[in-house]
Amino acid sequence: MGDPRFTPYQIEGYERAIRSEVPPVQAESIEALATLIGIPKASLGQTIAAYNAACAGDRSRFDAMREDGLAATRLTPAKSNWARPLDRPPFLAWPLVGAIAYTFGGVATNANAEVMGKNGPIPGLYAAGEMTGHFYGSAPNAVAVLRALVFGRIAGRAAIAATNPNHAQARQAR
Repeated sequence: MGDPRFTPYQIEGYERAIRSEVPPVQAESIEALATLIGIPKASLGQTIAAYNAACAGDRSRFDAMREDGLAATRLTPAKSNWARPLDRPPFLAWPLVGAIAYTFGGVATNANAEVMGKNGPIPGLYAAGEMTGHFYGSAPNAVAVLRALVFGRIAGRAAIAATNPNHAQARQAR
């Protein structure tokens, strides 16, 4: 199907970013792809047409390794980089299901489980668990549960102390 020299999205090694053991559904047209994946042809066609119309810039500037400024600004939300029209077959669709197992990123916290703002801790706001992310590039097994347990206890105690000064004084006296 299509040009055998064509790498989807013209990004060498793109397969590493697709977390699926199932091969993609492939078609030579958007309409045929819609039929194969069981969605309305008109809806997919309109969505792709709107996206393609929003793509601005010279596609030869595409660079997957840096922000290239190829924007699709007439979309909500706007796409600020790597936007190129979807107008060359084969058209691909992977059967994927979205799920959140843990987060990469999240709100920043300090050692007291206080949520950090631009000028330091936000008074009275605490966070623990997946809300805080903390995994950048890998996710060691069971660490998320341990972090949630430890920082949940810290956050709970700090929240109680913040709302009940007598409780904090009593704990310090012990």
